[in-house]
Amino acid sequence: MQAKYVQAKYALLCCLLPFAAAAQWYSGSGSAVVFDDNRQLARQQAAKQALRSTLLQAEVSLAALSLFRHDNADAELFTLHAGLPVAQIVIEEEHERDGRLSVTLKADIWPQQSMCEQRSVAKALLLAPFSLAPGAAQAALHNTELTAEINQRFYSAVQAASADFLVKAVAPAPLAAPEQYQSATAAQQLRYLAESAQAQFVLSGRLRNLAFGRQEGNLLKKDRWTRQFALELSVFDGVSGNLIQSKTYQSRTLWPYAVQAQPDPASDQLWRSDYGIELQRLLHDAVDDAATVLSCVRVKAQVIRVTDNSVAISAGSRQGLQPGDRFSLSYTDSFTDSWGNRYQSSTQEPAQLEVIRVYPDHADTRPLNQHYPAAIQVRDQVQQDSFREQHYAN
Repeated sequence: MQAKYVQAKYALLCCLLPFAAAAQWYSGSGSAVVFDDNRQLARQQAAKQALRSTLLQAEVSLAALSLFRHDNADAELFTLHAGLPVAQIVIEEEHERDGRLSVTLKADIWPQQSMCEQRSVAKALLLAPFSLAPGAAQAALHNTELTAEINQRFYSAVQAASADFLVKAVAPAPLAAPEQYQSATAAQQLRYLAESAQAQFVLSGRLRNLAFGRQEGNLLKKDRWTRQFALELSVFDGVSGNLIQSKTYQSRTLWPYAVQAQPDPASDQLWRSDYGIELQRLLHDAVDDAATVLSCVRVKAQVIRVTDNSVAISAGSRQGLQPGDRFSLSYTDSFTDSWGNRYQSSTQEPAQLEVIRVYPDHADTRPLNQHYPAAIQVRDQVQQDSFREQHYAN
């Protein structure tokens, strides 16, 4: 099939400094299940997975997937705009086989281009294992093993998004349901977990539906089993304990086994089936949405050491910090009203800290005015102020 080209409007990109890094081509493929003969939807889903693969290779934020259109079935697969890291997309191949639609494409990507005002820096995360909601736990036996495999694949998907996330720790057990964190006690516990892990954000989820259903056959086809999948993923601010976003991802597909079967949750047969492909797609969607909602949030870290010559903070080169990056001190104030509601606010210190040395998980800083702010202490917060931009020779 003839390749199709999608080009960005280069107005902004062409105005970049002459020493900016050149765009590079990356190739990727994706597949999706065709449901109810809806090939257009399957084509969009497969193309998104293919583009996602190229962004991961280029180590570019998955928030760039926001250029992917879903609203109009007759529209082009991609609409690109100046300022985004993807300059051009070539659809190289599309084919359908056995109810699957696959798309192969290549994308011309500017690895250093950011969708935000500041240079992209990975966000420090604490991951919590998914829990099984009571209804999901009763749907079938062996769901505990399936949940463990889903957890592992979700962790791998988060870790692969290195431009967006740095996993600092994995909680030993699932967290409470998101609605419980409206209480001050639960929010305080979440803040303690995040602070202990030196994580700015917490991802937590639960499997809400793994139930089976029956697709009735006819004279030519036997009855077939279907299975639900519903995942709720919550994103918390580990500094305040507040819920940022909670979304549910759900689908239903054919189940490749008899309902009484006890398949290996890690088997290729399961993950190459319609159910496995759809489940993996939903896990990716959850990671992509978390990357989008956090993409332009300013990085926060803690003061972990104060000496006569420097102040060490709990963010380093694995998150993307570089010498010359700047942070502002942020003092947290909190109070409780007469009804027991707790409120928090942050007050920025006028003094700025500049990164002078970076290590994998921390950095040494010094004040720009050569004078330390009064009463700076370990566990004080610092917040991203500005980041040094790299320039590359042609």
